[in-house]
Amino acid sequence: MIKRIINKIYKLYYTSSSNRYIKYLKKNRVKIGKGCIVLDPKKIQIDISRPELLEIGDNVFLHRGTVILTHDWASWCFVNSHKDFIPSHGKIKIGNNVWLGENVTILKNVTIGNNVIIGIGSVVTKDIPDNCIAVGIPAKIIGTYDDYYKKRKLQYINECFEYANSILDTGRELQEDDFYDDYPIFVNGSNFRNYNYPYHNIFNDEQFEVWKKNHKSQFNGFEEFVNAVKERRHE
Repeated sequence: MIKRIINKIYKLYYTSSSNRYIKYLKKNRVKIGKGCIVLDPKKIQIDISRPELLEIGDNVFLHRGTVILTHDWASWCFVNSHKDFIPSHGKIKIGNNVWLGENVTILKNVTIGNNVIIGIGSVVTKDIPDNCIAVGIPAKIIGTYDDYYKKRKLQYINECFEYANSILDTGRELQEDDFYDDYPIFVNGSNFRNYNYPYHNIFNDEQFEVWKKNHKSQFNGFEEFVNAVKERRHE
């Protein structure tokens, strides 16, 4: 009874934050790099029964519902049918700069390369090479990482206008705080001090310096963006 209570408290502790869960994985001999994020440790399943079979690189985003399995128990059926037990396990390696959408499952004997995005609900059963976007059950490559980057650069502008119009349709005026994630459309290196956004929730110091130098916002300031939204509404 006391042991069960201690185990429950321990589980609540290590699943209470991303950093604690990552420390827990490392303590259990899982190789995991720097800059990784576990969005919701309470709703994640990582197989550490054979920790040496799991390797996670730098800057990997493990979303809510992630399941990583280095072994399975399907051979239980053979125990019943053939009175035989055949273990099943294999290595999983996840590269650097990988984003796993919600409820992604990765099965044994899979390597995921660098700069890879895996879509929501996908089941990864085969290797995914570098610089790819993969989705589906089983996960299949649907495009390149760079093509998706260019596509998003174009799409986010229209999405910001759509969001702004949705707010205006309610009769409420646009506020800067409404766009806490969408600031790149009107914030750049010359005016970022005018807006108290959590830039460092996204960028480290080095990345932020590069962003300030290279990012060209569609509009020079929030007011210019608001005026453009209202002008487009009247076209």
